[in-house]
Amino acid sequence: MPARDLDDVLQECLIGAIVAAREGRYRPALSTDPANALRRWLVGIAVHQAAKYHEKAYRRREVAVADPLPLVTGEEPSPHGPVEARSVLEVLRLVHPRERAVLVLVGTGEAVTEVARVLGVPVGTAFSRLRRGRRRLAAMLARWSRSR
Repeated sequence: MPARDLDDVLQECLIGAIVAAREGRYRPALSTDPANALRRWLVGIAVHQAAKYHEKAYRRREVAVADPLPLVTGEEPSPHGPVEARSVLEVLRLVHPRERAVLVLVGTGEAVTEVARVLGVPVGTAFSRLRRGRRRLAAMLARWSRSR
């Protein structure tokens, strides 16, 4: 997401959180830690708003270019690392936004059941999107690696 759009998306996240709270849509389970429940709820709103942003960008045929350098780790980074990381991010952006949202949330450690709740879809739908997204991402990465 371009830096110029971060403030707008953050504002949409805050508005979404306020509206959802006023409508009573923040209902954490009594068995969960309140701080953790609030964090997960807000992350869900942020992911939802970012997905909406990317869906709009997809319709406008925009491709956001992020700086992948923070994703490159290791003591001696490869000179090709930033280029490869940027390429992988570009490939990930080609995955359908709904599938990408599930892939990203599961990739950050969220359970698929939690992802389904956050995105407001049935658990089976979240699993289907995850399976399709993984399959498409793997195929795209295979094509990308062969073309190198």
